[in-house]
Amino acid sequence: MNFPRCLLSTAALWIAGLQVAPAAELSPNLLNQALAATRAQRWPAARSAWEALLQQDPDNPATLSNLGKVQFQLADHQAARTSLEKATALKPELSDSWLALGLVYLELQAPMMAVSAMTRGVAENPADPRAHNSLAIVLKRIGWTSGAEAELQKSLDLDPTCAEAHFNLAVLCLERKPPSLEMAQRHYLKARSLGAAPDEVVEKQIRGESALQESEDAPPPSPESQTPRPPNGASPTPPSPPAPAKRPLTPKPAPRKSSPS
Repeated sequence: MNFPRCLLSTAALWIAGLQVAPAAELSPNLLNQALAATRAQRWPAARSAWEALLQQDPDNPATLSNLGKVQFQLADHQAARTSLEKATALKPELSDSWLALGLVYLELQAPMMAVSAMTRGVAENPADPRAHNSLAIVLKRIGWTSGAEAELQKSLDLDPTCAEAHFNLAVLCLERKPPSLEMAQRHYLKARSLGAAPDEVVEKQIRGESALQESEDAPPPSPESQTPRPPNGASPTPPSPPAPAKRPLTPKPAPRKSSPS
């Protein structure tokens, strides 16, 4: 099972990672429009605004980075690659540009380039829990599950309230053989308490319903198959009673978050 939901690819990454270009050549009003449209997830309007800003300063790495992120949201991955590669070349210390570029490479079916970009993003800002979560997603995609778990744990060591890392670690716990249901439940409920959206697939697996559901959906056996035919005309032996089904885990309700004062 892959990550059911890549939380890092939601608007939270783009809003948190928006770079505000300090260049004097940029129009403050247009910059505010670009930021507002991006935060509101009005992607076509945001793209137009960032492109207009780029015309004012074609080599502004922050503008290129933001434009690339918006292009990614619009699924224009080739354009996003061009923008982000130029942004990282102009200002390689911008960790967030490398992280976004890594996600673009994933969509372009270039996983090893994605690993390289994400690793560079982590190196530029190793104290950023989002960077380690990003790298974990890429490592999972190429099949290095133990490396992905290690990066998620680093993310939580840096920020125990990182909902994305808790959610993704819960998914990896479910993929273990056998699944670590208790640990998966713990991380999933923590992610929910931190604001992550519910996921029906994960919840069913935590409750152990997947195997039970398969048995419930299977067609009932015919009467002839229920009782084997004895040899030599002997009396049939009644079948043994089925073993009681194991009780599935029931997740505890997520703690209610207090309203901000």
